[in-house]
Amino acid sequence: MYFEIEREGGDMNRKRAAGLSLVAVLIVIAVVVVTLTGGTAVTAKGGPRAPGAAQLAKPPAPGPEPLVPAASQAPLLTKAWTIMVYIDGDNTLESYVCKDIDNELTNPGSNANVNVVCIADRGTKKDNADGGWTSTKVFYCTPGMTATPANAVADWGERDMGSPQTLIDFVTWAKTNYPASHYSLVFWDHSYCWYPDYYNIRDDTSGGDALNPDEQTAAMQAVGAVDVVAWDACQQAMAEVASNWQPFAKAMCASEDTVNWDGLRYTSVVTALQANPTMTAQQVADTMASTAQGDGMTYSSTALDTRFDSLVTAIDTWSVALKNGLPANKAAYTAAWTATQGFADVSEKDLYDAAYQIKARVTDATIKAACDAVISAVVADTPVNWTNGSRKEARAHGIAIWWPKTSLDFPYNPKTDNDFLYYQTKIALSARTHWDEFLTAWTVP
Repeated sequence: MYFEIEREGGDMNRKRAAGLSLVAVLIVIAVVVVTLTGGTAVTAKGGPRAPGAAQLAKPPAPGPEPLVPAASQAPLLTKAWTIMVYIDGDNTLESYVCKDIDNELTNPGSNANVNVVCIADRGTKKDNADGGWTSTKVFYCTPGMTATPANAVADWGERDMGSPQTLIDFVTWAKTNYPASHYSLVFWDHSYCWYPDYYNIRDDTSGGDALNPDEQTAAMQAVGAVDVVAWDACQQAMAEVASNWQPFAKAMCASEDTVNWDGLRYTSVVTALQANPTMTAQQVADTMASTAQGDGMTYSSTALDTRFDSLVTAIDTWSVALKNGLPANKAAYTAAWTATQGFADVSEKDLYDAAYQIKARVTDATIKAACDAVISAVVADTPVNWTNGSRKEARAHGIAIWWPKTSLDFPYNPKTDNDFLYYQTKIALSARTHWDEFLTAWTVP
């Protein structure tokens, strides 16, 4: 926590009159001693310091290391929940940063049971909202607050939001300064499936550095788990993303498709959590998904408990069955691929619908049974699945899987990337299932 030191009475005058008596000098000295040891008021953003506590001499300063309360400060109140929002607006989303903070994160904002905190990075795109600041600031969101520099808890200077160290610093800072029984971490930015680089939490000022999936999990290994992970970002409701996050969260909320301006409705989520601070991780993820019904396309919640383990097992069995049946069923698989619900990226396919479409086109009993198992596991693992009612997403069931049609689709950028190698080595689903082996066989001409 960062502190501001306010000295009552301003600078002390030490003028001595020529005829000042020794008694008067002693009185002045006594007053000075009393003032320096007990007469200085110290206030902390986020809460007043306990009366009579020792003065913290370190003034606010930019990161990288988060400052923590003085050891002599009264113990911090542990609330029910702390909502942590990682806002990377150092890109084309800069003009939306202050809008979400001012209109949603501070409405209703923190209360006696819930902390709402965020880190926000803006670029240099000339957005003048809230003073037009361009550095990386940390806010403790209170009711009606605006994201002006004066209301920031700290200014960390220019930070690379694509660096795992920034995520480590923020989560460490939030857990240290605003402790809670439960935590939710929300990523606010562009994102694009599981692909490394490109637009997955990308910081333009830092040369387009992205916070890749393996960097996210490395950061979480350093800071410890949260209860809920959520994405106010596109195309993260995927089995690949969930598999990487299962060790670090109990529940997940994300969208299979693109997310537009509305995204997650923080006002609705925080209001519900304040009304019922005993909500479980799954209930919070369900609430996030069920209230994110604005101009987006899909939102869903995913359980990361034993239900996800069952889904992974079903995917593995399905993968083996599909691979074994490939020679006789390649045409059926190809027709199913074309018919399966897709999204903004042609290789992202709805998992339930993929199994459904394959089952409808094969006669092999083993493959059909494996498809049924996947369908049942998806239903069990996605308690809330919302689509916008249009025909475009009518067959979205809450969680997608990467199913490229040919090996030409392996890299996002065929000229520079070897994304399939990344998939096989950095995405946990590959280690836990034979899906990547099926993809290897499936894409052979």
